[in-house]
Amino acid sequence: MDYKHPILLTITTALKYLFAVCIIIFAYSQTGQRICLIAGLMELAIVFLISNTLVRANHFIGWILNGLLLLLINVQMAVLAFGNTYISLVMMTNLDSVRDLSGQAVVYISALVAALVLSFLPIRHVGTWKTAEARFLALALSAELIFTMCIGSAGSPLFSYYTLIKQGIDAQTPSESITKGKDYTEIFHGTTIIGRIKKPEGLPENPNIIAIFTEGLSQNIVTDKRKIMPNVAAYERKSINFTNYFNHTFATYRALSGQLYSGYQKHNYDSNALISLQDILSDKGYTTTFINTETRNINFTNYLQDMGFDEVISDPAFISNGVADTISDKDAYELLFDTVKEQGKDDKPFFTAIYTFGTHTSLDSPDEKFGDGSDSLLNKFYNLDCQFGAFMKKFEKSDLADNTIIFFTADHAAYQDRLFNTSFPDYERNHTELDEMPFFIYHKGVEPQKIDVEGRNTLDFAPTVLDYLDISTNNYFLGTTLFSGLDNNNNYDTIFTDSASYVSTRGGEIRWLNDTEHDIMDVKLDMYYEAKQQGPPETAQSDK
Repeated sequence: MDYKHPILLTITTALKYLFAVCIIIFAYSQTGQRICLIAGLMELAIVFLISNTLVRANHFIGWILNGLLLLLINVQMAVLAFGNTYISLVMMTNLDSVRDLSGQAVVYISALVAALVLSFLPIRHVGTWKTAEARFLALALSAELIFTMCIGSAGSPLFSYYTLIKQGIDAQTPSESITKGKDYTEIFHGTTIIGRIKKPEGLPENPNIIAIFTEGLSQNIVTDKRKIMPNVAAYERKSINFTNYFNHTFATYRALSGQLYSGYQKHNYDSNALISLQDILSDKGYTTTFINTETRNINFTNYLQDMGFDEVISDPAFISNGVADTISDKDAYELLFDTVKEQGKDDKPFFTAIYTFGTHTSLDSPDEKFGDGSDSLLNKFYNLDCQFGAFMKKFEKSDLADNTIIFFTADHAAYQDRLFNTSFPDYERNHTELDEMPFFIYHKGVEPQKIDVEGRNTLDFAPTVLDYLDISTNNYFLGTTLFSGLDNNNNYDTIFTDSASYVSTRGGEIRWLNDTEHDIMDVKLDMYYEAKQQGPPETAQSDK
């Protein structure tokens, strides 16, 4: 670029700042977060004043610093616009699964490329007023300081990078009160699973079990007046339906393991050497199976195989029309039925679980469409419901209906991104990753009932399944059966964490933990993370 062309430099300077202003306003229009709007514009003004001063003294240094700072702001605002939050620790720890967002890949990539290119357009010094420039900078910095002191730093796009780095370091650093090598397993050891319900009459001694984990499903989608998911809603009404039930973590890697082991997961790929739902059922004579719908995702496949199922059905050659090399929900439910139908021929009872991928953030339905098909988010949930309905029709007509219990739920709540806000503009949420989600138990002859669990969470999945089967044994579960009332002594099953923050859902009300509560949970969970690495002592293992 020839810096001797002031008109061209004036145009590029105006263009890059105009783009920054526009993306800040766009982010506000999508999220309604006024704090982020104000903080973004204030920090943009500060970047302009600082870089303008530097450009006068040294054009190259001023241009580089200006480009870097604008890029940081623009990227944060782009992520905020499409993801409803600044870059989070969960996003960073799931970068290896970025292809799962391929449904909106063109939009995301276009926004990031535009931010990169426009942030580094050449600039020129604006004005000749050195004294006024310094005064404006001092005023802007003072305003930013006062704003941050009064409102907090959460809305700051630049300060959020510091918060992100600090959260990453904290997540890697165990509490100082944890002693390496000390046996923490006994703290979490329970000799029984408290039973609060008798297995219904009419079920065999060891009924078959199907567990369905739907990707990212919130309860509001099921009950929406537009009847997006009429089949799931109908089965909720004729099942044991748990309401006011929340996810304990986010995202999938933490959520599936957390439910099956009734424990927290610090990092995505952490193994858990403690006792799981599948371990206990295997010991009771069950064949345990997990159906993998991400067969070409090596990390996810290894993650499932590390959970101790007798079999993980995972054929990379499986022909599918799913997005991101996955098995579509239609194919997944067909595979589930074929699998359990074959397993039903065996004398041994089975526990078969599946995670359906098709409702993942950013995706559209490859099969059924909702209404005119213009809303990709509604399409994918409607499609999921159609495939679930088709599965249930075949299930009801089969011999499996006489001796099989279905536990239907999700891995976690739906992520509140731009598409979610657009599809559900009147639905109010207080947390992007946390929400009420479905969980119901269905089988032939079940007596329908609705149970308000008062804000308890998915840590209670495994003990609830075992309670319903009248199975009690040694365990290291942090949750308890949902058939019991809210236990004020349980410090876990009303606490959500994504490794960056802690949120209480007690009573169905979302409340961030204060600093003292946060520190206490840090210590407790670090003890649990040590225990899950150590595994149960031989005595507890042999008593299973």
